Amino acid sequence: MKRWRRRYYDFFSYFYDQIIALHSRDRSALLRRFLLEKTGVRKGTYLLDLCTGTGAVALTAARFVSENGLIIGVDFSEGMLKRAQRKARSLGHPRLFWILAHVGELPLASHTFDVVTCSHAMYELDPPSREATLREIKRVLKPGGVFGMMEHCEPQNPFIRLLYYLRLLSFGSRENRSFARDERPYLKRYFSSVERILSPSGNSKLLLAHA
Repeated sequence: MKRWRRRYYDFFSYFYDQIIALHSRDRSALLRRFLLEKTGVRKGTYLLDLCTGTGAVALTAARFVSENGLIIGVDFSEGMLKRAQRKARSLGHPRLFWILAHVGELPLASHTFDVVTCSHAMYELDPPSREATLREIKRVLKPGGVFGMMEHCEPQNPFIRLLYYLRLLSFGSRENRSFARDERPYLKRYFSSVERILSPSGNSKLLLAHA
């Protein structure tokens, strides 16, 4: 299954940015800035972006994090990371790196990062992978560090809400569906405090978890 999903995302990487641009009309850029602002990203921040895809969050963070900071994007899709690397060339940030790895097995030192982010991806992990990933996030965060997880809210439009529920059913596991509806009980297993904040559009929710 993991091999099939990796191939799917490698193929999807050819169209991913164009689809997001057509769909979001810059809403994605606003969400990225919202995520980075609420997690406290600034000059000197050590940031880890999980399931980074083509690097949207990491590349936005590079405009705020100075050269004495650090930005690492992790993804299991080589195709996604190749596109992230190409987009990063124009920025020229000397401490922006990409790692090909599974987010549940991070090849990174413990207590390294001030901020870990994951945007609209955590709900796609199966329960064992998600638990492993949350343990890894807890491990690599510095004491007092912040994990910021952005996810979709339940849509208000009846037709879109139907599609949303069909997607939840496609997850298979009842635990995955439960996680998508309310992530807080799962995050509280690993973090000292968890706060839920609606995005300015109201279509996404930000979970802020403190190590």
